[in-house]
Amino acid sequence: MRLGSAMARSVLLDHAAEILGVCRRTVYYRIREGRLLTIRTAGRSQRVLVDSIEALLREEREERLARYRGAGVSDRDPCGKSRAP
Repeated sequence: MRLGSAMARSVLLDHAAEILGVCRRTVYYRIREGRLLTIRTAGRSQRVLVDSIEALLREEREERLARYRGAGVSDRDPCGKSRAP
């Protein structure tokens, strides 16, 4: 990947935090965990790749759905009838 194309698909850490709904410190934690990928600009600032933000959002959504399904939630209403899709 060329740096120019990566720059177009990357955001500053503050913007990544805003997109994810977390604080800047949490973005740094996710980078350290390898859950967010970054690039360095020629000026040495760090930018988060948008693809890694999208992947993290998908991962977190799937985790929430798995917890929701594991919480005993059924596809039937309280009367035992199957809910319409």
